[in-house]
Amino acid sequence: MDLRRVLQENRGVSLMEVTLAVAIFAGVIAVTAQSLASFYVSIDLQEQRMEAALSCRTVMDAIREKRVQYEDEFPGDLLGWVESGNDAEWAEFLADNGDHVELDEQSIEVACFNTNGDAAGAADNPIMIHVTTTWRDRKGREMSASLMSILTDQ
Repeated sequence: MDLRRVLQENRGVSLMEVTLAVAIFAGVIAVTAQSLASFYVSIDLQEQRMEAALSCRTVMDAIREKRVQYEDEFPGDLLGWVESGNDAEWAEFLADNGDHVELDEQSIEVACFNTNGDAAGAADNPIMIHVTTTWRDRKGREMSASLMSILTDQ
């Protein structure tokens, strides 16, 4: 009988136990919230990088299509077309705000080099194409992504 009386007297929860339980719960929530915020930042940055890579790839695809068009005068006419694209800042290839992530202050630049690493000229074959895009992330840091390929007249 003594055991039953002891159990009946200790029913309920003391204020100290409730405080401790709430403190543990708050700690778990804080750690979970921090993890979710960190995860969101990582996902957002990865989406920006993917959009930048897509922009570079789209420019490179356009250059490859033009290579076929300028096959007879490769690479002279192609280099002229690339230079005109650099002057126009490749505006049609920038990330838009459609189904994709918009990249703040995005710019695209294409550089063409010969096999020695010098600026490509009309007599060079093959040529190395470097497509680079830069933008500012959500924290205002400058980011960049590049794509490189080698093109020949064939």
